[in-house]
Amino acid sequence: MIASILSILSLQETSPIPKEGAPYWILWFFLCIIILLITFIFLRDKSLRQRVNLFLSKAKRRLVKTHLQTKIRKENRKKDELIMELGIKTWKEGIRNEKSEKIDKKLETLDESRNKSQKELEEIHSKIKKLDNQLTESDEKNDDLIEKQEGDKKPFQEKLDETKEKERLIELHLIQKQKEIEGEEKDLSAAEKEVKDLELSSNLSEEEKKSKINEVKEKIKKLETSREKIQKELEELRKEKPELEKEIKNLQRKVNDYERTIKKIKKEKKEKRGIILKEIKELRKDDSTVQKKIKETEKQKEPLFEDLGKVIDEFRVESKELTPLYSQIDKINRRVQDIEKQIQNI
Repeated sequence: MIASILSILSLQETSPIPKEGAPYWILWFFLCIIILLITFIFLRDKSLRQRVNLFLSKAKRRLVKTHLQTKIRKENRKKDELIMELGIKTWKEGIRNEKSEKIDKKLETLDESRNKSQKELEEIHSKIKKLDNQLTESDEKNDDLIEKQEGDKKPFQEKLDETKEKERLIELHLIQKQKEIEGEEKDLSAAEKEVKDLELSSNLSEEEKKSKINEVKEKIKKLETSREKIQKELEELRKEKPELEKEIKNLQRKVNDYERTIKKIKKEKKEKRGIILKEIKELRKDDSTVQKKIKETEKQKEPLFEDLGKVIDEFRVESKELTPLYSQIDKINRRVQDIEKQIQNI
């Protein structure tokens, strides 16, 4: 039969293929024939069927065994969790057994350590809260003082700004008046020169000369009057300026006093904040250290709870609180035993 198949395959390989290519269905036709031949051989050859069945049977048993072992591991993990829960429940409910005295003593020591750490933690939190309140009170107090100083300074600052503006305007007026005087003096010099020129002039008659000289002299009188008026205003402004300078100096001193006080309060506020925040920072470090200590204590208790649970499970201390846990553990034990029997029977 195998020889026949090989001959068919050899014929297929040696047969010439048209340039156009064979129809696609021929490939599937030959593939189906090969599958039918292999199936026919398998059905006739009993030893081959047995070897295949044996191989498949072993693979199936290994697969089933692996699956059952996985189930056992899952059940054991559940049992470990229940044993841990049993130990924790036993300890919290105050249930004791003479077989677990050593474990109980270790747990008592760890509980004492934890309680001590918890008390220390509460004290740290209390100190931090107190410092937070101190910080808030200090900031509010200093802010109130700063606000008061700013309020007291405000009218002096406004008066100072007003006086400085007044001084600035006087400076402008002084410059303006000085320029006006200089202009009047130039006009006077020109008028006096004009009088002299008229007196020396030979082109005018005596009457014309006299008339023009009188006109110019009248102009000179007006210019002198105007100059005297401006000079008087200039003197008054010059007298007013020292008073303003004195007032500015006094106002500036008061404003500076307030600003120094405000600066001092701000500095004290900053220093106080720095001291309190530094204390809080140190306390937070202590808080973190104690928290880690508590976590470490709880971690140390876990294997002890597990050991306690095993002891209690072994001796089955009577307790209504523990009965539900006993029941769950027993169910898991039965399931594990059933699975182990199934593994043995494979």
